[in-house]
Amino acid sequence: MKKAYLWILGGVVLLCATSPRAGEVSGKTYDIVKLADGVFGFVWAEPLRDPIEGNALFIINESDVVVVDTGILPVSARAMVAELEKLTDRPVRYVVNTHWHDDHVNGNQVYQDRWPGVEFIAHRNTRTDVIEQVIDVRESILADMGPVLEKYQRWADTGLDDEGEPLAEKRRNRAREIADLYRLCIPEFETLRPVPPTLTFDDSLVIHRGARRIVISCLGLGNTRGDAVVILPRERIAATGDLMVYPIPFGIGSYYKEWIETLARVDSLGVDTMFFGHGPPQHDRAFLHEVQDLLRALVLAVEEAVAGGATLEETQTRVTLADWKERLARGDEGRARAFDAFFVQPAVERAWRQARGEPDEVERLE
Repeated sequence: MKKAYLWILGGVVLLCATSPRAGEVSGKTYDIVKLADGVFGFVWAEPLRDPIEGNALFIINESDVVVVDTGILPVSARAMVAELEKLTDRPVRYVVNTHWHDDHVNGNQVYQDRWPGVEFIAHRNTRTDVIEQVIDVRESILADMGPVLEKYQRWADTGLDDEGEPLAEKRRNRAREIADLYRLCIPEFETLRPVPPTLTFDDSLVIHRGARRIVISCLGLGNTRGDAVVILPRERIAATGDLMVYPIPFGIGSYYKEWIETLARVDSLGVDTMFFGHGPPQHDRAFLHEVQDLLRALVLAVEEAVAGGATLEETQTRVTLADWKERLARGDEGRARAFDAFFVQPAVERAWRQARGEPDEVERLE
C-alpha cells in the first residue's frame, strides 16, 4: 500500500498577519522566530498553505547545530539552510526527524549534501517507516503524480470533470491551483534522494553539546508510532513534531486513545514554549488540552458506535464531530475543509478499526 503523502488541501489560502516575513519560497512565506538564546524556529506563516510542510527548529550550540525536521521539498530545505547560515557558520552535526511523514524528512538530503558528516536521529519505528512508507514507494508515488497533474490541468482548461459535467467556478479554480501545485512539486520530487535516519533510539536519547542538554524522547503512541519530542530542559522548550499541530490536528494513521495519554506526558514536561510541527509556537497549554478533549470526543463517539454494532459506514455518518469543526475552524472555510480531510475522514475509520480490535497495519511500540 502506498503510504507517502503529498500534503495538499486544494489551494487553501488562509489570512495571515500583515507583519513583514523573513522570506518566501514556492509562494509561501515564513518567519524566523527566536525562542531562546541560540534557539530559532523556521515557521511557515500559513500552516495550511499548499504544499503543507512542517516547521524546523535550529539549536545553535557552542561548536555545532542540531536541527529538528527538514521539510517536504528540497527547495524548502535549501531555504532553511540559507536562513540557518545567516544565524551561524557552525556546522549541523545532528538532524532529528520527529516522525516519518515526508513533510518532515524529505529535506534530509539537503543537509547531508551541505554537511556530509551529519547524522539523522529518530525513533527506531520512524526509521522503519521512512524506509517502508517513503523510500520504498517513492517511484510509484512519483509515477502517479503525472496523471494527477494532467487530470487537474484538463479540468482547469476545459471546465469539465471526467464525466463531462461542467465545473463550478470555485471548483475549476481549485483544479487550476492543484495543477500548479503538482507542476511545482514534480520536478522537486524527481530530484529527491530520500535519506533515512542513521541513529535510532527506543525510549530516550540525551545529547550534550557544550553547556546545552538536549533530550530526545518518545513519550508514547500518538500521531505516529514513533513520535520524538525534543526537549531543552534549561530553556524550557519542547519541539513536539506533529503530536501538536495548529490550527487543525492531523489524524492520519494515528493512535487516538494512546495519544491522549502521550499529550498528558507532554503537558507534564512543564515547559514554557511548545514548538509545534505546524503552526506558531505556543506559550501555554490551552490548545494542547483542546486537542486532548477532541481526541476523547472522537474515541468515545466511535466506541459507543461500535458497542452498538454500527458498521463503518454507519459510524462515519454518525460521527462527524461537527461541533468540533465549528470550534476549531472559527468560521474559516479552509480550516473547516482541513478538519474534515486531515482529521475526521482518516480518524473515524481508523478509530473504528481500533475499537473493534482489528490488527494494526504496522507493529506497535514494544
